[in-house]
Amino acid sequence: MTDFSAFVRKHGNLTKAWQTIKTNGRRSSSPYITDDIEKFSEAEKTNIRSISARIQHGTYEFSPAKGVALEKPNKPGSIRPIVIPRATDRVVQRCILDALVSDDAVRKKAFQPFSFGGVPKVDGASLAGVPAAVNALLQKIGAGGTHVIVADISGFFTRIKKPDAVEMIRSLSTDEKFASLFQKAISVDLENCERIWRYKDQFPYGDVGVGQGVCLSPFLGNLVLADFDEAMNEGDCACIRYVDDIIIIAPSGKAASARYRRAKKMLSEKGMEFSSEKSDKLPCPVEKKFEYLGIEFQNGRIRPSSKSRKSILRRTNEVAAKSLQALKSAKKATDFNIDYSIPRTQNKISGMARGWAHHYTFCNDLETVKNVDRNISTTFLNYSAKAVEIAQGKIANNQPDLASAFLGYRGIVGMEFKPLHWPKLKTG
Repeated sequence: MTDFSAFVRKHGNLTKAWQTIKTNGRRSSSPYITDDIEKFSEAEKTNIRSISARIQHGTYEFSPAKGVALEKPNKPGSIRPIVIPRATDRVVQRCILDALVSDDAVRKKAFQPFSFGGVPKVDGASLAGVPAAVNALLQKIGAGGTHVIVADISGFFTRIKKPDAVEMIRSLSTDEKFASLFQKAISVDLENCERIWRYKDQFPYGDVGVGQGVCLSPFLGNLVLADFDEAMNEGDCACIRYVDDIIIIAPSGKAASARYRRAKKMLSEKGMEFSSEKSDKLPCPVEKKFEYLGIEFQNGRIRPSSKSRKSILRRTNEVAAKSLQALKSAKKATDFNIDYSIPRTQNKISGMARGWAHHYTFCNDLETVKNVDRNISTTFLNYSAKAVEIAQGKIANNQPDLASAFLGYRGIVGMEFKPLHWPKLKTG
């Protein structure tokens, strides 16, 4: 059994956790996160020694986190409640997670065979995450599954009962000091309650709910639903779960409905429920079209959902349109935002296309993926032609420096010169 307390206070483990936090944080688009990361970096060794000492003496306290009400696209008034802890706290939380997943008993309990979200890739496994979940679904269909029911657990992270998670940790370890630290790590106290007061009911408080954006949250979800996952996969039915998205596969519509009712009952006992908007009302035969995890299944064809296809086309068009607008409105090279330059925009569109396609490399309907790629390619070419035309217009208007900026060349634009003065020569 892992000595959890010893694990989280070791400098090497804290340093490893910090490297993960630093790498992820520097990729963030949030200045709050990147500035916090840089501040910790200025004295990272000293900070890690301080964390280790406070954990060892049982005096480590977590600071209030920042709450961010992130608006959901195309859903006015609907938000995703994100919780952003300070860098120091994220290091401790990450080290706690590393300690837990290093223990065989904890892994066996928290990571059930048919749970795939927030689960570390198993050594030697060729698939993980969404592809692994889809592969498990296909295997169950191949083994005789004829009907499916797709459902979504409403407000999943805000419904997790923290005391249940703490008790489960205590049942897996006799390390009370670690259990106390774990309990503090998953509590949610916000520093900016006044600013997000309109959405306060959607953020976790007290004993119920964990913060989205906290690395421990997916683990907690898997831990508190471990017995649910076990029960849902007994007998001739199966239930594949990816965080809050589930799909029940059964040998008949009647069996699927019965397993769905059992799932509702078990979730109700945990203070959770299925979303009425995102959950099926009736079983669907596997020969008919259904969707799960953004994947469309249609009697042998596996492809990105229509929503996903439309989204990537819309987003790449928006990137092109924003750049063209910036090019058209630019008056001086010194005022032009280089992020909207032609090469950067081309690279962004290309990267978005490849990133989107990479997410679906397990799909067998390649023609659908290729059609999306052709549409993005058309956007790319049309954008490039229009952008170059605008740049040529600036050259014709005797603004070669602005045209060069459009093409990614900065040269001396915005550079401050401080010339030295040649001294006045003394005369005879």
